[in-house]
Amino acid sequence: MRGANGRTRAPGIVPPPIARTLAAVGIGVVIAVATVAANLVVTGSATSPGSCPVAWQASPPTATPIQHLFVLVKENHAFENYFGDLPGVLGNPPNGSFPVAFNSSTVVPPFALPGSSTPDMPHTASAGRTDLDHGRNDLFVAEANASGDPAPQDAVGYYTSAQLPDYYAYARNYAVGDRFFTGVLGPTDPNRVFDLSANVGTWNADSTPPANVTDQPTVLNQLTDADVPWEYEYASNTSQGLAPDYYPSLVGSPCNAPRLLPVSDLAAQVNGPAPPSVVYLDPSTSPLYSEHPPENVTLGEAWTVAVVNEIEQSPIWNSSAIVVFYDENGGFWDPLVPPTTSTGMDGFRVPFLVISPWTPAGSICSEVLDPASILHFIDANWNLPWLNARVASAPSLSSCFFDFSQAPRAPFLLPTNVTFGPAPASPALPPLDGPATHRSPGRGESERILGEPRPLRLRVAARGGPLDRESGTLAPNRRRVSPGRCGAVGSAGRARDLRVPRRSRNGRT
Repeated sequence: MRGANGRTRAPGIVPPPIARTLAAVGIGVVIAVATVAANLVVTGSATSPGSCPVAWQASPPTATPIQHLFVLVKENHAFENYFGDLPGVLGNPPNGSFPVAFNSSTVVPPFALPGSSTPDMPHTASAGRTDLDHGRNDLFVAEANASGDPAPQDAVGYYTSAQLPDYYAYARNYAVGDRFFTGVLGPTDPNRVFDLSANVGTWNADSTPPANVTDQPTVLNQLTDADVPWEYEYASNTSQGLAPDYYPSLVGSPCNAPRLLPVSDLAAQVNGPAPPSVVYLDPSTSPLYSEHPPENVTLGEAWTVAVVNEIEQSPIWNSSAIVVFYDENGGFWDPLVPPTTSTGMDGFRVPFLVISPWTPAGSICSEVLDPASILHFIDANWNLPWLNARVASAPSLSSCFFDFSQAPRAPFLLPTNVTFGPAPASPALPPLDGPATHRSPGRGESERILGEPRPLRLRVAARGGPLDRESGTLAPNRRRVSPGRCGAVGSAGRARDLRVPRRSRNGRT
């Protein structure tokens, strides 16, 4: 098999045979997925006929029942900042304390945030190294104070289910990873590039990446080479400034450029005759949905629910998986020291959710992971050559988050007032824009229309106090997946390296 952009495989890096991959994820029976249902030719939908020679496969064979992977990457929150109050996860030391300034004896403890937004914290590579403080992870408040932040103590604050009821509901009904780190100890740009390539070299700033980074292949190039359909969808009126825009092989290609689309295309794709196999969803340039401070996190959460509902209500739900994570910690405290990998130190730990009909409810995966693990899963699942050595040695998501011996679970839908326009709904399920029974009555609603080619309409009702998401189908008990079951060592017997990207949005770092 050829590598990305026609390159041959590096010595010693072999494609994952399907039999080996199935064994690794613990599938007791061989699932016959080698038959391609159809070979629809999609030749450059936004270009002239014949300009793109790729024959996109309608149903590429996969090594697992997951035929559609959705990767949703949001902005600038640490794991502790979102899930510090979630029972059973690692973190929130009982005696944590943080000096309010450098060399100060006055300290503040971690605390529950009272509102739904905070100021933007310093989160450059330099700030991250200061926060780390040689593994003590105790200078987040002091660094924010020194940078002139108006509320530096918020760097060690955390949200609870009162502000983020839906994320807590997903964690309880699907799975959360409590050792998922970003790929780069630095800001957005290098992290989001790492998300696609697991390769940024020494670049760690919000700036134009060097050519030795962008002339390397990404996972999107790999998918094109293998005729596996993909999309990269954005939540604003342009793809400019997003990670693919740095790669001439993506934005300059008649096969790849037409696959950079507004997120309003999602409904048509998942309900259409030939849904893409891999979809990256990037709201990082949106002033409403990315959750980048000082944005209101409840608005971004409502948008995430709309995305998840759209997929769950589509005909492809039983063959799909959704992963949700954050491109960087945003300058917020997390108690875990990032691991050091073959390409350097990872960034701080960030929230990580896996939503799939094959995901056991209430699972907590404590495997050490980062975005290279997602790339590893893509390569293994679609039988691609390893993108690079970093991806080859990364632990996959399969053994920790999926149980393919069980029957696929019914979708777990949450109410939301965000809709993606004229999406055809699954007739057997309630409509996407159903009654918002969890919203506070009498507070009113606001409607905003973004300037997208196909507008995404948002109606958000104000939230009230703590919201109950623990009734109905939510699992009452947490199920921790041990690191031993997940396989903490790479196929070559060495620790894996994993990373997640970040970037500045709307002039913010």
